[in-house]
Amino acid sequence: MPDFFQSPHLVLVKILTQEFYVVRGLENVKALFKGSWACTSIPFVKFALRYAFGLPAKALSLYDKDDSGGGSIPHSGSTVEARNRIDYHQLYGLHNRVGSDWSYHDGLMKVVGDEATVSILNALCGPYLLSLNPHFLRDYWDFDRNLQTYLQGIPWFLAPRAYAARKRVLTAVKIWPQHARDHCDDSAVGPDGDDPFWGSSFFRDRQRMVLEMDGFDHAAIASQDFGAIWAARNSITAASWTIFEIYRDPELLSSVRAEIDACALKGADRRIRFDIEQLLCLPILQAVYAETLRLRMHFYIIRMPDRVDMNIRDWIIPRRKVIVTPTTVAHMDSTVWSTGSQNEHPVDQFWIGRFLKYPSGCSHGNTQPGDSTTSSPTFSTKELEGSWIPYGGGPRICPGRHFAKRQILLTTALMVSLFDCEILKQGRNVQEDFTLNGFGNGVSHPAGKVPARIRRRDRGSM
Repeated sequence: MPDFFQSPHLVLVKILTQEFYVVRGLENVKALFKGSWACTSIPFVKFALRYAFGLPAKALSLYDKDDSGGGSIPHSGSTVEARNRIDYHQLYGLHNRVGSDWSYHDGLMKVVGDEATVSILNALCGPYLLSLNPHFLRDYWDFDRNLQTYLQGIPWFLAPRAYAARKRVLTAVKIWPQHARDHCDDSAVGPDGDDPFWGSSFFRDRQRMVLEMDGFDHAAIASQDFGAIWAARNSITAASWTIFEIYRDPELLSSVRAEIDACALKGADRRIRFDIEQLLCLPILQAVYAETLRLRMHFYIIRMPDRVDMNIRDWIIPRRKVIVTPTTVAHMDSTVWSTGSQNEHPVDQFWIGRFLKYPSGCSHGNTQPGDSTTSSPTFSTKELEGSWIPYGGGPRICPGRHFAKRQILLTTALMVSLFDCEILKQGRNVQEDFTLNGFGNGVSHPAGKVPARIRRRDRGSM
């Protein structure tokens, strides 16, 4: 990373005609998040929707007009109608193929990612998005791999395949809602508010809300809907890394399985279910999740003071100036993160001990061995405020963070409960993709394939 990202002080960076402030350091980041109530995300959301998701110009103009802020109460003096408060509405609107014998797969991360993508898309959108668009899964990840192409404004004639993939996903996200509008009625809505055509009530309610906004039609809504669908790529990729880390460490796998087995509910149909609230509180599983996001999340948190100057520990940042905080710098700060009693766990290596506390006198490595309750660890991120920031922070913290955590932990629990997996030697030390196309979009992809052997677990051993 450039040197200005390493400065302990706020740095004003000027590149040609553009300038922005870089904020790093525990106390500075905490102050930034605390003052985020005065910030807007509209310029950056608008940029992404225009260049990455192809939102039409007529709908984009609504973002320029919205000066009401992201809070439930509009800024004083704002004349934006309630139905057009797009910043506020966006912020708060929110086994059978594997047998009992070993089977070889040349890419564990892709296997897990594809299975998780299908599950999460069906949960979010119902089954028709994929059944009506059989190539959506392939196009979804093609779009993701080409995100920087769109954000850099590379013309379509220089990257025709990338823009063709975007066109296909946007077409798919028009076909699916049209099918839902044609077939869904009140009788299809279940007691939880979901239905088989729209999937979760989020998209059905969102359609009604956004269509009332000036400049939005079904094509514009498709761009926004795909933006929400694409955002799931972080939790999907994080789940893949989480599973990778567990399977390549037999001791960690044993500890995680012991925790998960304690909250497994086995019904008469022999299908595994979990006590979700208990699952979300398992200390070792949570530590694997948190360390995965610390190590693999590479993103730039961007803020801009909207109406007043921002004070960050006596540094004054003028209104309408861009502030950038890289998660990677915060997550790799060796002055903040524990590296073990003898620095045996550097910050660029995976170690769940950074998030676990053991009773006094207990000393453990990367896992919790044994079954003595007197040495059970506790998990917490409270003391890491401003340092563990995969979801950002402050009033504009990621609204989907709770859903993401549930999805990552449940995907991991199902995988380690139902399958044995042996990661082959050539895939155990796979690196992250730090190329221009791979870095800065969120949770990183692996730079290569992870060959593995997978088999269904013997139910009698569970």
